[in-house]
Amino acid sequence: MQTYPVCLVGLEQRRTVVIGGGKVAARKAQALLAAGASITAISPEFCIEFQSLAESGAPVEMVRRSYQPGDLQGAFLVIAATDDPSVNQAVWDEARERSCLINVVDDPGRSNFILPAVVTRGELKIAITTGGASPALARRLREQLEVQIGPEYAGLAQLLAELRRELHERFSPGEPRRQAALHLVDSDLLAVLRQEGSQAARTLALDLLMLEQEGGS
Repeated sequence: MQTYPVCLVGLEQRRTVVIGGGKVAARKAQALLAAGASITAISPEFCIEFQSLAESGAPVEMVRRSYQPGDLQGAFLVIAATDDPSVNQAVWDEARERSCLINVVDDPGRSNFILPAVVTRGELKIAITTGGASPALARRLREQLEVQIGPEYAGLAQLLAELRRELHERFSPGEPRRQAALHLVDSDLLAVLRQEGSQAARTLALDLLMLEQEGGS
């Protein structure tokens, strides 16, 4: 299956619908909530995990009934996660008519996007996909990367984000700025974050930028 990887933004401004109330649907809803989405979930019954999401104050509207044609009106993104193939088919049909983005769980042939396995470290996200060929392989690779890419990478990504203003002020656009950013990434910042904390890493980063600026002047 040919795929084109993208990251969606602005989901908080779009209507997102989850059809299904089981554990799989709850996991999909949790990931969408983490991305800022507000969810309308439709199912005759909801599992404990789904109910816990709503009770936590998350923006989840739980509609306790079966899916009906018209439920996708105004929807931008749809997840169909029921154990009834006929319902999933009906949701797929309506989504296509309305030009929605839709993922029918475990059915790449009735999806116009697929969900990768994701390693999340703060703003850093690493997505792994096999194009639907083997979700099991994607999962194993994700587990391996979760060991290799530890939680300290979240701090590194945050620090580098904070330093973008310094990069823009100190270095010309194009190659000078790019090289300065890469020198930060390739430096000992990660080790200092692990051993000494964020303030020590920030001090080191500013020192490195000063040396880079002096070397380029």
